[in-house]
Amino acid sequence: PLVGQAARLWFDILVTSVPLPGVGLRLGGHPLTAVYPLAPLAPGQSLAVAISTYRNHVHYGLVADASAVPDLDVLARAVTDEVDSLIAVCDP
Repeated sequence: PLVGQAARLWFDILVTSVPLPGVGLRLGGHPLTAVYPLAPLAPGQSLAVAISTYRNHVHYGLVADASAVPDLDVLARAVTDEVDSLIAVCDP
């Protein structure tokens, strides 16, 4: 409990990458086609960004405290636009 309460004193933004296996996963017998990573906010934190790669695709999830980050949709759109720009520049 002490560490959890102290987390907000150390940082207010969490960014994490969760590696997933490169093989196809199944859930209830059905192939998993996409993942939506989620990093929960600790008390006092403003933003969490989680990134996972699965079967040659990058998936990201954003979670925010609405009072600290009221325009999360703008950040999500900006991330998507920048990734699209990088793909366009880097794609042979």
